[in-house]
Amino acid sequence: MNAPEKVYCTPTEGGFYLTTIKPEPPFAEGVEYIRKDVFIEKAVDYIANNMRCDGYTLQTKMKFIKGFKNYMKGE
Repeated sequence: MNAPEKVYCTPTEGGFYLTTIKPEPPFAEGVEYIRKDVFIEKAVDYIANNMRCDGYTLQTKMKFIKGFKNYMKGE
């Protein structure tokens, strides 16, 4: 996919939003958008690396992660 991971929208003086790939300071009043697939993968990586395995088998952990991904995708 050629789309960037993040896109930033910054208000202009005319009231319209300027969309950029890199944030321009000051960014406090702007909006940051991230691709859904990038967000899901980052969340899955975090869960997989920080999920305690006490009482969980690897198969149970993978089933949980697959269920989480499907839930986030709306499936």
